[in-house]
Amino acid sequence: MTALRRASLPDRATLWLALAPACALVLLAMLVPLAEMAVISFRRESFGQILPGFTLANYASLLGGLASLQLFLHTFAVAAAVTLLCALLGFPLATAIARAPARWRGLLYFMVAAPLLVNTVVRSYGWLLILGRKGLLNSLLQAAGWTGEPLALTGNLTGLVIGGTQVFLPFMVLSLATSLLALDRRLMESAEILGAGPARTFVSVTLPLALPGLIAGSVLVFSLMLGAFVTPLILGGTAVKYLSVAVYTDALVLFNLPRATALSLLLMIAVLAVYALQKRLTRRAEAALA
Repeated sequence: MTALRRASLPDRATLWLALAPACALVLLAMLVPLAEMAVISFRRESFGQILPGFTLANYASLLGGLASLQLFLHTFAVAAAVTLLCALLGFPLATAIARAPARWRGLLYFMVAAPLLVNTVVRSYGWLLILGRKGLLNSLLQAAGWTGEPLALTGNLTGLVIGGTQVFLPFMVLSLATSLLALDRRLMESAEILGAGPARTFVSVTLPLALPGLIAGSVLVFSLMLGAFVTPLILGGTAVKYLSVAVYTDALVLFNLPRATALSLLLMIAVLAVYALQKRLTRRAEAALA
């Protein structure tokens, strides 16, 4: 055993030497900017200039102000609504992929993932053309006589939720499809033989077994929607208060970099908390299935 340990030491040294360039790159590209952002977030600002010194005013205003609290709650509520819609729409699509013949799954996967090949800006502007006051949907509704006036579907919460759902739906479908493909079909057949209907089979068998994929997809969609910028800016506009848009406004409109940096770090901490929650929920789901 001692000889094996001694023989493994050169291998470990070689491994660490091979990893050193990548670790150094990560250190320079991620940790150093984050450290600089953390320092700037504790500085004061005056007419676009970052002043020296240390202050907690940026975090105090963000964590203690009612407007900031509403901003956080509104952003989290929108992200939760998009996640819920993605789950409701994604489960049937993922089920169809899992039950499709193997020769068709590649095509179905491509159809689901194809929107990801199009830039988010292009997709968001596409929804703007569809949902706008003179867009395709309003034109069809007015032509059919169902509405007299164009519906306000953009520049508000409705357009943001619709666009966000379409943008992030593929992530939910792919996560769910992976879990559903791993299910043993004999379990569903056994439930049907024992007299369980489709609804009870779904609630008692399919949903618990697909829970890890549902949790992973929900956390992925929720965290991506929290940090989304293009879709809230284009489809939500100034009428919708959103964290990423607030960061953009503070940094590039008001030139208040310390406040924008503090808001960015708080958003990053929120995303990390979501991922920590996902890890805990996944462990519980796996323990319940064991």
